[in-house]
Amino acid sequence: MNPLAENADQMMPLVPFVILMVTVVLMAGALVLMGVLGAQRRIKPNEFFGIRTAYTRSGEFAWYTVHEVSARWSVVAGLACLPSLVLVPIATTPNGQVAALLVPMGLSLTLLVLGSWRAHKVSREREAREAGRADLP
Repeated sequence: MNPLAENADQMMPLVPFVILMVTVVLMAGALVLMGVLGAQRRIKPNEFFGIRTAYTRSGEFAWYTVHEVSARWSVVAGLACLPSLVLVPIATTPNGQVAALLVPMGLSLTLLVLGSWRAHKVSREREAREAGRADLP
């Protein structure tokens, strides 16, 4: 007998479910907050919150430009997490619950990576233009 089939009708217990849902809300909120504050250039360079790469740490121009350009992507990534709040409770199997959580999270992560990549590219182009150098990427 398949051990996975034996447990297929078991659903997530209440306490882990509540913790999971609160975590999704907090993550979505943090991403939306990062987008809103980044668009307003109100996230100061720090070690805890924001897009922290070697490039963004190289100077304030890079930090603020990357956060400003990636702001919309961050907000959309935060909103992409929210379907999990509806889909996980209505999923009828444990595998369904996992998919209902991972698909929106995967979409959110993809949006964050694409937005960060695009923001880095735009920031480097702006930096090159301001420096009057066409050889910078």
